[in-house]
Amino acid sequence: MVDLRERILSHLDNEEDVDTLYLAEKWNEDHQKIVGSVKSLQSHEGLIEVKQKSSLKLELTNEGKAVADTGSHEALIFCAIPEEGILQSEIMKNIPNAKIGFNKAMSAGWIRIDKNAEGGAKVFRKVEKITDSVQETLQQLEDGTITKLPDAQYKDYKKRKLLIEVKVTSYVLRKGPNFSLTISEPEKDLTDEMLTTGSWKNQEFKPYNFDALGIMPQSGHLHPLLKVRAQYMNIFLEMGFSEMPTNNFVESSFWNFDALFQPQQHPARDAHDTFFLSNNQQILIKLYIC
Repeated sequence: MVDLRERILSHLDNEEDVDTLYLAEKWNEDHQKIVGSVKSLQSHEGLIEVKQKSSLKLELTNEGKAVADTGSHEALIFCAIPEEGILQSEIMKNIPNAKIGFNKAMSAGWIRIDKNAEGGAKVFRKVEKITDSVQETLQQLEDGTITKLPDAQYKDYKKRKLLIEVKVTSYVLRKGPNFSLTISEPEKDLTDEMLTTGSWKNQEFKPYNFDALGIMPQSGHLHPLLKVRAQYMNIFLEMGFSEMPTNNFVESSFWNFDALFQPQQHPARDAHDTFFLSNNQQILIKLYIC
């Protein structure tokens, strides 16, 4: 099977300024596949020149596709009316989108209504045969026979939510200064064999991307004791405690012991566990061991 990239190059060899949408339609290929092949060809410097192009395209909505398949709302109303007529209430109850279809059929002069009929308002056909131009137009839009509509018709169909206008991005291709029908993949690595034989001189190498982000080096890890301390801290914070300032390394013995109801004979008050400063007030130096 011929590579899609080679088909594009072969087409460019015989024709200038080729649109990717044209190629997709001609080859019956998905447009995104064509664009992907173009992006691949662009990686070969100077092989082709690419210019982006934007255009607007009319597409049918789901309701518009239903109209193209089964007929317009007004045509469905007309077809539902027998020769002897039918009650308007029956039409409005049984036909989808009957309100808009009824109004359109009345405006087109296809039907008439007798409000004085027995049993209530009755609807009759006013003509024997109709042409569903709405369905025909939408079918032509769907198969690509037409691509544009008169402004008044477009606004009417858009108001009825039968079609929408979408932006289509395509690319115009032409030969580049280094155009070739063959695709040579550039070398990615400089090998020992290339250096030994000197073949690197005739090789084409892939350009080095200096903007590419390198692989992040592995960082260090927390000490197990620091992890445990963080876990305990989170437990107390979740219980409602708040963290005290850590720059206050000297505290009075009252707040460190007495306020916590620690007994006077507690071992933590001994000199080998706590350092005291002789001052007007008894001062404790807290030691933090990590």
